[in-house]
Amino acid sequence: MSGALAALLALLFFAPLAFVYGRRVAAGIGRQARARGRSPLAVGLPKLAVPLVLLFAMLWRLAAHGTSLEPRVVATGWRSLDALLAVVDMVGGAAAILFFLTIPFAMGRVFGVAAAAFGAFGEAAGLPESTGRGNRSWRDMRDSFREESSVMAQRFTVAIDGPAAAGKGTLAKLIAAHYGLPHLDTGLLYRAVGRKAADLGLDLDDPDAAGAVARSLTPSALDDGSLRGREAGELASRVAVHPSVRSALETFQRDFAGQPAGAVLDGRDIGTVIAPDAEVKIFVTASPEVRARRRTDELAAKGRAPDYERILAEVRERDLRDAGRATAPLKPAADAHLLDTSEMAIDAAFLAARELIDGFLARRG
Repeated sequence: MSGALAALLALLFFAPLAFVYGRRVAAGIGRQARARGRSPLAVGLPKLAVPLVLLFAMLWRLAAHGTSLEPRVVATGWRSLDALLAVVDMVGGAAAILFFLTIPFAMGRVFGVAAAAFGAFGEAAGLPESTGRGNRSWRDMRDSFREESSVMAQRFTVAIDGPAAAGKGTLAKLIAAHYGLPHLDTGLLYRAVGRKAADLGLDLDDPDAAGAVARSLTPSALDDGSLRGREAGELASRVAVHPSVRSALETFQRDFAGQPAGAVLDGRDIGTVIAPDAEVKIFVTASPEVRARRRTDELAAKGRAPDYERILAEVRERDLRDAGRATAPLKPAADAHLLDTSEMAIDAAFLAARELIDGFLARRG
């Protein structure tokens, strides 16, 4: 039997198993792509690395040895190359021994990535009629997926504003993940400017110095973990009062809000200044006492010993500063939906926000 014929028969033999596995791969890629706001192809291509390496190594081994399992000694005179070829030979040997797993695995991955790229099998493929007692059937999951796909096809922007510790950041992340939209915590931009200005020893009350830092800011600066701390928040509030800083950062935020796929942004002036035309505007608030208690509990969970009264005073002081600044003061947009989370857990707040967004989508058709 010729090698070509043997390869064709192997492909036909393993095709059904590869098809089943490929459908599951395609479904997984579809879910990840929606959650990350990326294309299925971008998510799927990295998944081809392992199967392609295994196939190459196995073909190398078979070409050199046929069906022999004896290791092949390669001597090129280059130590690094000899070592690499030895590893390839070893991996290829293992892949050849596990031939009945390697071939359907590689075929399924390639098929799954290709299917996902063309939008096929994205509806919980390969699941049984029922996923277990009390769970939805795969048909229900398929309908849910189609509904989510319809939502994704309708571009919309969600603007979420509110004071510190009201829960707007957590809510924005949940909304972005649910609707498959990119998310920007705009507060990080001001925190990054404040942090960088402080690290450079600049006067945070100097609008020219703070504006220069804002104009030089790069996206990588937002990856600094210290920006989530209380100190960075206070620095942000100080530099945010400068029109020069706000002007430098507004273009970045408006470009993000205007993405073709839509977006979710949270901050303090998204619905009033950055994205006044946003389809959905939510102003998240809570009483100063509740927000101070949340911040106190958060710090206590990290092993600190926070002073509730001091934090409450800081919350009230920051509210006055944010609401009283001359440029873009903190206030709800005229058409924003007010969401008071004083008596709400995050799950209840998320459900309320979803009802607002789903209502908008239903009205728009």
